[in-house]
Amino acid sequence: MLILRLLKLGAFALGLPATVLSGMALIGAYTENGYARAIGAGAVALVVPLFIADRLLPAHDPTRARGLVSDVCCVTWALATFVFVGLLHASSGPLLVREGDRLVTAGYAELGRFAYVLAGVSAEAAPAPAPVGSASVSPSGSAVAPPAEIDAGALPSAVADAGPPPDAGAPRPKSSSADRTPAELFKEVSPSVVALTAFKSGTATSGGTGFLIDRNGTIATNHHVIADATQVRVKFQGGAVFDATELLIDDFTVDLALLRIDLPAAADGGAGVTPLSLGNSDDVVVGERAVVIGNPLGLEHTLTDGLVSSRRVYQEKPWIQFSAPIGSGNSGGPLFNMRGEVIGVCTASLSGMERGAPVAQNLNLAVPVNDLKKVIRAEYPARKKLGDQSAPGRW
Repeated sequence: MLILRLLKLGAFALGLPATVLSGMALIGAYTENGYARAIGAGAVALVVPLFIADRLLPAHDPTRARGLVSDVCCVTWALATFVFVGLLHASSGPLLVREGDRLVTAGYAELGRFAYVLAGVSAEAAPAPAPVGSASVSPSGSAVAPPAEIDAGALPSAVADAGPPPDAGAPRPKSSSADRTPAELFKEVSPSVVALTAFKSGTATSGGTGFLIDRNGTIATNHHVIADATQVRVKFQGGAVFDATELLIDDFTVDLALLRIDLPAAADGGAGVTPLSLGNSDDVVVGERAVVIGNPLGLEHTLTDGLVSSRRVYQEKPWIQFSAPIGSGNSGGPLFNMRGEVIGVCTASLSGMERGAPVAQNLNLAVPVNDLKKVIRAEYPARKKLGDQSAPGRW
């Protein structure tokens, strides 16, 4: 009897908060509003077991109802936690990590750590930066390119040690804040844009684009470019080739990923490239010029330009729509304003067909750069080596 009471007490102490956090994480896939997540999850966690208990209460024998409500609540919470956290871990893990990040940012560190524990990652995660920008986005109809041809050679494979906090988004020294010409911009920023080739079991499976965001060798790209890869090869414009040593973040809910290369191991210690400056996508204005540098169809470091066409919500997700031409292989590449700041991550291209001919062109979408800022951390305690499917990850 004592054991049953202890189990019941444990279900109340752990099952209820676990169920509420799971509900908040699930609702968080659709809204960042804290009140909506908390109230919605709490209401469901209480209403569902109470409704079940009401159906089970005996109509004419009150003595048999003693303890039934609390028993039903405990079983419901334990079952909900087991299904969401255990059976659906592959899908729920990233949602719980994002919920933990939101709670830590909002000042609820203990609840945030509990969410990390439910996600199966380190509870001593680094504090998240203050949220900037809009809600998460996901890929829509985007395709990845055939792998670009990349020079073979000895590739560094040592795992880079955690260094000082990344300087992503820090302004780079500039002689002027005025807009550049496309030619000036390409000369300045293209050395920090990379061609990516993803491999699985030794076979090249996809290609895309990425870009350097800090001096520790962190490369930003799309999740769908490197999804399920066991190896990712990174090639700079200058010809330097690296194998990505670690997967720091792989968040399918925003279609973003962060890779780590051993940049300090390069012959010049990485002095030949400079991390790109991350702008503020909230300041993007419809009609301003925009430039893309990427690898469409494996054609490395292709420059295209156009305009910001819209700040659009498409399929319930916020995007930057732009008209600079992109193709398969641009995925994960930077969208620049004319000051050389990254304002988005190229993700998808939309098209329409009528009688077999395209009727819409250059309807392209980029993840707002402020969503990228949300996943950047000073440290990544749950980072894992590429191809290590057993290691826990913060997603």
